[in-house]
Amino acid sequence: MIFFVYEPCGKGRGTTNTTFNNREGMMKQGWSVLDVCTAAGAGREPRRLRGGGKQSSVESKLVDGKGQPVAGVKIVAVQVQPIKGYEQFETVTKADGAFRLEGLFPSSAYLLKPWSDKWNCETEVSVASALQGETAVLPEPMTIRFTVSSDGVITDGTTGLEWVVGPDEDTDYVKAQQWVAACAVNGGKWRMPTQAELKGLYQKGVGKYNLAPSFKITDSWVWVESENSSRASAFDYRHYYEASPPGGASEGLRAFGVRLRPR
Repeated sequence: MIFFVYEPCGKGRGTTNTTFNNREGMMKQGWSVLDVCTAAGAGREPRRLRGGGKQSSVESKLVDGKGQPVAGVKIVAVQVQPIKGYEQFETVTKADGAFRLEGLFPSSAYLLKPWSDKWNCETEVSVASALQGETAVLPEPMTIRFTVSSDGVITDGTTGLEWVVGPDEDTDYVKAQQWVAACAVNGGKWRMPTQAELKGLYQKGVGKYNLAPSFKITDSWVWVESENSSRASAFDYRHYYEASPPGGASEGLRAFGVRLRPR
């Protein structure tokens, strides 16, 4: 355990050459954010006893949308307010999804994000590193639900479905059908989504339209699979609502393709 004492600044009270007003300089010398702020707020000068230079660690697990461990994925920790030598750290998840990041600057804000050369994701977690010599354990695992491959295929780790997003432009139902049928991305075999499948993507409060940012659209309506184009319906993510637009309508409507993830 690391101990610190705080003595009032002033004549005859053990002052040092570093004033508490020079917070940045103190942190560069190895003081944690907590040490500096506590000293400054109390009008005191911090004085380290023993064990100086010890860093802190963060532990957690990486899981998919079903709660299963994700192994072999790089976890990157980026310091929010960079201090030289502590800006970024990396590690790789183990077979059980567990990971441990070491060498972090104590009591400092970091952003944790999974990284892969095969896909990217929107998952990121803000964390405050522990005190010197201690380890912070995240209260729950980091979860990756959606990953996006280099060719734009969005994989849903919860449902096992794969998605492609059509052109971000007004599209009537017939054109939506044609685009999905002709889509050859990653081997093709895409189809129009059902209402239930579209509803499964709804995440209240996420993004502009209650939809994961991986689905890059600038309007909230997406066409639903239908046997009759004249009575086709669309799902509105903004209001969690399904309706049948007038025949031939295209304004604000988008096309998604879906398929089961190949095994």
